[in-house]
Amino acid sequence: ALAMLPTTTTTTNSNEKKSNEDSSSTTIKYIAHHGNVCDNSRFNVPYIKTFNLVLNALDNVTARRRVNRLCLAAEVPLIEAGTTGYLGQITVIDKKSNTECYECQEKPTQKVYPICTIRSTPSMPVHTIVWAKELYKLFFGPKVEESMLFEDQSGDEKSTYMDLVMELRSHLGLTEEESEGANTNTNTKEEQDKDKDAALAKLKEIAGKVIVALYHTEIQKQLDMDRFKTAQKVPTSIPAEMIQDITNNTCSENSSKYEPMTKKQSYKHTDIPSKEECITEVISCITDAASMLSSGEKLLSEFDKDDKLAMRLVTFASNLRSYVFGIEPIQSYYSAKGIAGNIIPAIATTNAIVAGLQVLSAFQVLKKQLEKKEGEIKDVCRYTYCLRNKSRKGFYLQPTSLPDPNPKCFVCRNAKIFLALNTEEWTLEMLLRRIIKKELGFMEPSLSLGSSMIYEEGEDIGEDQYSMNLCKKLVDLPGGVKDGSVIEIEDFTQDLEVELHISHKCHWEKKDDEADVEEEEEKLKREKSVKYWKEAYRNIIDYYYYLIEKEMEARENDGNHRVTMEAGTSGRDKDSNVQNADKTPKKRNAKKIVRNSNAALTDTDDEGDGDEGG
Repeated sequence: ALAMLPTTTTTTNSNEKKSNEDSSSTTIKYIAHHGNVCDNSRFNVPYIKTFNLVLNALDNVTARRRVNRLCLAAEVPLIEAGTTGYLGQITVIDKKSNTECYECQEKPTQKVYPICTIRSTPSMPVHTIVWAKELYKLFFGPKVEESMLFEDQSGDEKSTYMDLVMELRSHLGLTEEESEGANTNTNTKEEQDKDKDAALAKLKEIAGKVIVALYHTEIQKQLDMDRFKTAQKVPTSIPAEMIQDITNNTCSENSSKYEPMTKKQSYKHTDIPSKEECITEVISCITDAASMLSSGEKLLSEFDKDDKLAMRLVTFASNLRSYVFGIEPIQSYYSAKGIAGNIIPAIATTNAIVAGLQVLSAFQVLKKQLEKKEGEIKDVCRYTYCLRNKSRKGFYLQPTSLPDPNPKCFVCRNAKIFLALNTEEWTLEMLLRRIIKKELGFMEPSLSLGSSMIYEEGEDIGEDQYSMNLCKKLVDLPGGVKDGSVIEIEDFTQDLEVELHISHKCHWEKKDDEADVEEEEEKLKREKSVKYWKEAYRNIIDYYYYLIEKEMEARENDGNHRVTMEAGTSGRDKDSNVQNADKTPKKRNAKKIVRNSNAALTDTDDEGDGDEGG
């Protein structure tokens, strides 16, 4: 949320005026504005211009980037701050003082996990949570094919769950056929209520089948294909009978055995769910989504940690997958939200220190504004780090001068952006969604190629005016985007203008996910090779030991034969000595040989190279 502090000057009441005719008091009135800072209809450049100063304490890069651009466009100083556990920092961003903006330095990107790990070999809670976020897109996203879990039904290998997922989406009205005929019901209210009950029961039945397909059928299919034989823990599918029993019980209004745990009065966000509770919650999330859609509400197109429905589905769907793969610990709603949103728990003392530093910086900024020396803010404010461990001089706060802008920053320096892509494969819609809006953060971009306007957004622009260009390949746009083309991007809502220089490139290195799949296959081959040579080596050792034993038995029998040929009691004593001298040491040597062989085998295992070991 964005917190602004407008000030109003009020006079004292009439009684105070009588006693203090020449005095007046100034009070500060705090007005809270609840909303999304990315909502351009409310939080825009004219709105920011009504303030003298902005203090920022947002919790995600997108929102911080948005406020940074608004303040630069409005030329209003921004005191930007943030904390990460015991660490924190605070800086002042001021266009008039020529300081570095929030986007001058590249921000660390969120770690991306290989598809094969997420889909086939999860080993950590974060893997199952990423999988569950993709499941949300598969269930409720506008385009089912955008989910990592999507499987093409026209492929050679039949999907175990896609038909059921499409049936679920159809029942929710998320397909074009269903949405077109959604408002054609002319039955009476009583008939509609019966239809609703029947539809709800049908929805729960489909939801149960989807859960069976995802957590039982699909897992069994992978097990039958021997996909997990090299895994540390072999997954165990959720019994289909358990899922069906819970589904049947949730359809009964009289049964409270499987009431969703999040709807109980005793529920806490730190409670750890069981398998049964996870199944119940997933079904409940689907029915709640249906209720929202039937009442006219819209579901989020993508996962958002602050959306209760999305976070519930991700929490319990991921935990159910963790049960399948034996991943510990099982996550509570609270801890799953931290992982899903990449949240590091806040430390109250760190927040208090950084907030105090913001206020001290605010004093300096306001003082310069009162002195009409706004361009000198850089001289009195500092970029301050809050440290967990003392510095060499024994301080926990480390102030430095405010850095100069990065000359390559396209936000505060209007630098050029260079982009390489295949203009014969990329469409304008792909460029807009994946690069211009998602990566560069434009809100309402206008795109021009030479003298031709190829796309434009805004209040006065019709939706269909440029929609015909969205599906076109870049090379087929008016003017044609080719190697060396320059697309001018402008966003009036952020007072931002950028030149996008395009380089056409046909051949690319393999994608990360393809490389990961090949690496996974190569790893399996190596493991099979090592396993083969280990087994062969052990067989050789066993056979060698067998030959030693046979040789010793032969020698022992030969010794006994020689002893029987001698006469007298002294010969018997000699026989005993001969046996002890000839037999025992050789057995010890045999055992020593085997121990050395096992040691060699252990060394080979550590090297992990089957061919050399063989």
